[in-house]
Amino acid sequence: MTGFRAFLWKEFVEIRRTWRIWVIPGMLVFFGVTSPIVAALTPALVRSMAASAPGVVIHIPPPTALDAYGQLLKNLNQFVLIAVIITGAAAVSGERSSGTAILALTKPLSRRAFVLAKILSQVTLLIAATVLGAAACLAVTAAVFGVAHPARVATAMVLWLLYASLLIVMMTLFSAAFRSRGAAAGAGLGFYFLSLVLSAWGPAARYSFLGLMSAMRDALMGEAVSSGWPVATALAAIVVGVLAALGTFERQEL
Repeated sequence: MTGFRAFLWKEFVEIRRTWRIWVIPGMLVFFGVTSPIVAALTPALVRSMAASAPGVVIHIPPPTALDAYGQLLKNLNQFVLIAVIITGAAAVSGERSSGTAILALTKPLSRRAFVLAKILSQVTLLIAATVLGAAACLAVTAAVFGVAHPARVATAMVLWLLYASLLIVMMTLFSAAFRSRGAAAGAGLGFYFLSLVLSAWGPAARYSFLGLMSAMRDALMGEAVSSGWPVATALAAIVVGVLAALGTFERQEL
């Protein structure tokens, strides 16, 4: 893979000097800090709303640290994953439409190195941001609730990172397949929402990467995590997705 290290370094420099350094990391840190606070305040907010309706009585159990982690996981699975889709849509198609892909590939840089550097840089940024967000959530949760469950959070975050990494690979594939960022984003959103729907189907959740969603929740609750098939199929899907992205970009006209 000619030029891989140099182009990967270029990607890291570009991340540091552009808006990309703020979007995903900013969201993860923000949700890490605010999720425990939202979990702690939610019962009081619901009771205050119920007080304005005479005769309505709402019983809500006191919030716990697990509620804070559940709030964080919900935010990650909704807002952050959609942000991953939107930002990943331009990974390859953005450089093709702007003409920078042609400029880069006329140098000693192979197409395989181009695609792999895109994937690795995005995954590295996501891992670093997730560590920061999880650490912020643990610290604020310990301050608000007086307890923390680092082992549970670490397990859930690893499973989430595996699914998010698969999504990055799929977005790189879509970005290589479509010249338009909008088309790539549309394909990514379709993949995301289809995955949500199919994850409610028992066999799909047990024997495919779609089971990572329920495995994350089980990990937070301290229950036995059946992650063998979901993890194995997610890793296999990542490998297949990477190979498909490489093959697709090799056949594309710049």
